[in-house]
Amino acid sequence: MASSRSLSAFVLLIGLGSAPFDPAPAQRDNGAASPDSTGLAGQVVDRHTREPIRAGQVMVIGTPVTATTDSSGRFALSALTPGTYALEVHAVGYTPVTWLATIEARHLLRHDFELDPLPVELPEVVVKGKTRLADRRFADFERRRHSGMGHFLTQEQIERSGAASLVDVLVTVRGVEQVCLTNDCVAKMVRSPPGCYPQYYLDGIESTAYFARHTPPRDVKGVEIYRGSSETPGEFEGSNSGCGVIAIWTKSSP
Repeated sequence: MASSRSLSAFVLLIGLGSAPFDPAPAQRDNGAASPDSTGLAGQVVDRHTREPIRAGQVMVIGTPVTATTDSSGRFALSALTPGTYALEVHAVGYTPVTWLATIEARHLLRHDFELDPLPVELPEVVVKGKTRLADRRFADFERRRHSGMGHFLTQEQIERSGAASLVDVLVTVRGVEQVCLTNDCVAKMVRSPPGCYPQYYLDGIESTAYFARHTPPRDVKGVEIYRGSSETPGEFEGSNSGCGVIAIWTKSSP
């Protein structure tokens, strides 16, 4: 029985594609090969996980010769004639690579290919912050201010007035007067009959007149004043809205 000979083949593997590749050393059969054993065999794996890639395609460019990897990622290209071939290896979800391989007669070159997964482009995510209740309520203030009904005082106007009390701010509005009862002065609509005082709302909630009108001006973000039923919007039709409505919005509302 003839002793085994050491068989060698020069394999040139250079990347023709853009994908990086660090191939494992090529291996050859130790025994003599039959004439029809000239070809290439190996395995295709994920570069990062080392998992075999199933249903990958290994094809010889410019020829009909192709092979599909099995469940273990293995493939074989047989019955090739000696020469230099351009090989393309690709699989769904991976960056394809193209290489040159020189195949020698009567030798089956074994080689493993590592593919890089394609980058996954995630759909754009829009993060929507939760709007504070106070901001949602004050948005209604702006909506009503542009409707042309009633009279509105903004934070800038209140701060510019330099008023020491909220009543001092309110009486700057035409159609609102100040009425002093004992030691307390209150705002009243000029067109309302004696004893008919406006309904107050504090941050959208019906409030007592005493508590609302003693809100410090420095804490007020805006004021809505409706001098009669014809001006008053539906959301402020309370128990005493016929005498006018004063809606106060504070900076510290929840």
